[in-house]
Amino acid sequence: MKHGGWGFSSGTFGELVQGVIDQTPFLVTIPIRWGTRAKFIPGENQEVVVYPTHRKKAQMAAILACRTLKKPGGTLSISSVIPIGKGLASSSADIVASIRAVAAAYDRNLPPSVIARLAAQVEPSDGVMYPYMVVFEPVKGILLEKWPRAPHAVIVGLVGHGRVNTVLHHESRDLYTSRHQSRLQEALNGARHAAYAHDVRGLGEAGLISAEVEWERDHRDPILGQIIDEARSHQWGVITAHSGTARGYIFSPKDFSGNEIGQAERFLRTLHHGPVFRLWTMTRRVETQGQFDVDLSAGNKDRHEA
Repeated sequence: MKHGGWGFSSGTFGELVQGVIDQTPFLVTIPIRWGTRAKFIPGENQEVVVYPTHRKKAQMAAILACRTLKKPGGTLSISSVIPIGKGLASSSADIVASIRAVAAAYDRNLPPSVIARLAAQVEPSDGVMYPYMVVFEPVKGILLEKWPRAPHAVIVGLVGHGRVNTVLHHESRDLYTSRHQSRLQEALNGARHAAYAHDVRGLGEAGLISAEVEWERDHRDPILGQIIDEARSHQWGVITAHSGTARGYIFSPKDFSGNEIGQAERFLRTLHHGPVFRLWTMTRRVETQGQFDVDLSAGNKDRHEA
């Protein structure tokens, strides 16, 4: 009986805080329950075939994983609920899930630091290979700070029209002024304190500062300006994709007792800029990889996951 491997990675709703401080790019990842699942069946040569065929970044990640493990290639399949190019870490989740699937197929377990290094060779990455909130250097794939798991929170998110190319976005980023960097440091300090205190409102306040810095640097997206204005008027916390089209507000589950969450949803729908969802943060440990049996006598049609 031949074994295949499966891998899972969560996405992230944008970045709670993102920017550059003292010439170091960084972002704060906040994992969500949407994710990508990859399956890998080892083959006989170095080629990796991927399905769907357009998941080229996942294919590249699987090739790098095979080379790292000094193993042959195989067949990779990707299944994901994360929309592409919106700033929800669809590519990063594909990449991380694929690396985990390859490792599992060969009965290996690669640490997050190795996965991060491999992911950064494909494109600038979010820190979704870590199961908790992290401060992450996306270009080189370096963990800067490890925070606790995300607190229980609901994100009311607008997944806007269009797509953003992560690589091109990072190549074309404008400089951050000293004032911007000072505000981002304030946001980072506030987010760190809130993460350790499990303070959802504090996280949202930090996210609002980061969104304001992004809006000051680039006024081309009027939706972001409206998101910020509405947040200020209601004192809502903000979380937004700095390299994507996702925009939203973050609430504590306690806010269901009032009308804030429904009001935020109604406002986002008035923008007519894409579907609006409720997304929950990933607050607990989940299995991220494992093996399944491949019955070669049935032409790979009969597979049983272990």
